[in-house]
Amino acid sequence: MTTARDTSACPVLTGPNNFQIWKLRIISKLCRENVLQVVTGEELKPSPGKPTSSEDPEITWILKDEKAHGIIQDHISDALLMRTGDLTSSKELFDKLVSLHQTSNIASAFYSFQQLTKLSLDGTLPIQDHIAKIRTIDSHLSDVMHQN
Repeated sequence: MTTARDTSACPVLTGPNNFQIWKLRIISKLCRENVLQVVTGEELKPSPGKPTSSEDPEITWILKDEKAHGIIQDHISDALLMRTGDLTSSKELFDKLVSLHQTSNIASAFYSFQQLTKLSLDGTLPIQDHIAKIRTIDSHLSDVMHQN
């Protein structure tokens, strides 16, 4: 059962405008749930075979993949869910979402740069809010620059 904190901690991915923060938050959530390595491909699906213990490694991996897949699907928009609904593994789904949104980062960076140049301290917002906006935009631009 998800709590209000879980939902607010990881936003719903709607498009390039919130992709960077979504990516950071979803990675954090997947890590907390011990399924990130399945999504990144670091933990590969074991070959079918006789389990050496009471736990079948293949079944364990499948359960992790299904859990990760569900977490990702719970945090994407309906439009993105419809677009990626045929992808059955968490790695495929995550990679597709990254490929859809990484390429649009140039446009996102340009938009952020425009926002930064339009900012002015006009007295309607407290100085702390103004500084927070500048830092947010700066952080986004830095993220985009480090990815390219």
